[in-house]
Amino acid sequence: MPHFYVSPQNIQNNIFTIENEQFHYLVNVRRFAVGDEINIFDGLGNSFLARIDVVTKKQITGTILSIKTFHNPKIKVSLYTAIPKGERFDWLIEKSSEIGIYKLIPTIYSRSVVNDISVSKLERYKKISLSASSQCSRADIMNIGQPTSFFSILDLLIKQKNTLNILPWECEEKNSIPKLLNNIEDIENINIFIGPEGGFDNNEIEFALKNNFKTITLGKNILRVETAAIVASTIVLSNIEF
Repeated sequence: MPHFYVSPQNIQNNIFTIENEQFHYLVNVRRFAVGDEINIFDGLGNSFLARIDVVTKKQITGTILSIKTFHNPKIKVSLYTAIPKGERFDWLIEKSSEIGIYKLIPTIYSRSVVNDISVSKLERYKKISLSASSQCSRADIMNIGQPTSFFSILDLLIKQKNTLNILPWECEEKNSIPKLLNNIEDIENINIFIGPEGGFDNNEIEFALKNNFKTITLGKNILRVETAAIVASTIVLSNIEF
């Protein structure tokens, strides 16, 4: 059954309202009508079975019939990734949202090729994340942050408790994600750092290691940014509880 986003302020006292682009899509494209049942979600982790009661020229109004169960990973997995060029970043955002990444922060490294994102592009990326939640029946929306430098992020995360910071690095040969996650306890956040295609520079690696970051291998092949991000994220998510 289709799964559509409704902003939290438009869900009150078991009544929902859909307007604007979403209204046009449901009525004129998908041809939903009075009496039809749909799945809706509020982007905050809540998903509902609902019924359309009224369709006017500008909005849909309906009733919440029941709350649906949605399970987030028990550990929040965030992705701090270099920005690949063009549509490769669109793809990375979509797939990260689909597999269950909690937050994606575009990260600026010393060897990054793309160092900024325009306001219009950032808004488009957020729409891609929202669309991916609708497509895969996810009840929340993966947050996409402002581009931030690697060292600024480290300064913040050093203070974060119950956190595991993972950094895939081509010079690491032994330590893998499954080995690393085998004995973790009381971890609430896992942060994955994906460097640019030129790799991390020595200062970045030294600073990360001094602050208890864990380097891991993703195999012998050198992966593109978006490939490494999804491979690392998938392995992490497959080794934690939902």
